[in-house]
Amino acid sequence: MLSMTVDVIKKIGQIKEKLLGCLTEAAVEDVFRESDIVDFRVKTMLLRQSMQVLEAYDVPINQASTSCSDTSLSDEDVYKEELDFFLDGKWKELV
Repeated sequence: MLSMTVDVIKKIGQIKEKLLGCLTEAAVEDVFRESDIVDFRVKTMLLRQSMQVLEAYDVPINQASTSCSDTSLSDEDVYKEELDFFLDGKWKELV
């Protein structure tokens, strides 16, 4: 079982708060760089938590990111799709 300390929970909260103030991809990347976060799965998870979304269902995937419809997406592709959704800001209407 994964152990979460108070410090880790506080750090996640601080990262999420900083992300909510980001309006550009560069700003988001700066937040992740400051926190030494390079893993695309972790970045995706933090974006989703910031938007209060745990998992996306029935979301169209940008066809430019895949060469054919049955190709599975890389962690980076999933992150970029999530980042586009985050920066679009329409999710704020849902929370």
